[in-house]
Amino acid sequence: MWYVVQVRTGDERKLADRLKLEVKADDEEIFVPLFERRKCFKGEWTKVTTPLFPGYIFFQTNDVEGFYLRLKKINAFTKILGTESGYSPISPDEERFLRILIGDDYIAQESVGVIEGDKITIKYGPLHGLEGSILKVNRHKRIAIIRADFMGGPREIKVGLEIIEKIPSKS
Repeated sequence: MWYVVQVRTGDERKLADRLKLEVKADDEEIFVPLFERRKCFKGEWTKVTTPLFPGYIFFQTNDVEGFYLRLKKINAFTKILGTESGYSPISPDEERFLRILIGDDYIAQESVGVIEGDKITIKYGPLHGLEGSILKVNRHKRIAIIRADFMGGPREIKVGLEIIEKIPSKS
């Protein structure tokens, strides 16, 4: 089952690497879901990856209590998300959605699409089929903001989106 650990925003990757060395058991997995987009640095387009959920690390375990005890030994802000009755894994539907979005390498690849009038069509990428979830597109930053029910409520999630063509609406 997949669980979520809250950490200080900006420390996700560094702390995940540390947890892999100091906390992780052989049958467990620790990862930071990322999204990929392109940015222009000094005139050069470069692919960059950014945490999909800033401030959160995901882990897969069958022994959440044991993981918690090992996690307590780390001198860093960490908090396993849960309810008053204990630690709660993300739901199977949330895990399925996340697996579609990030794939086996835990990176949501940049999607490619076109805008026709007010309609967005995704040609390929993890957003293909999720066009109805897109709330906003920032073409300058090459991101889309999608709405998804995740971690106990509706969330706005940034993912990479390259719009390759904008076709004016036919009036």
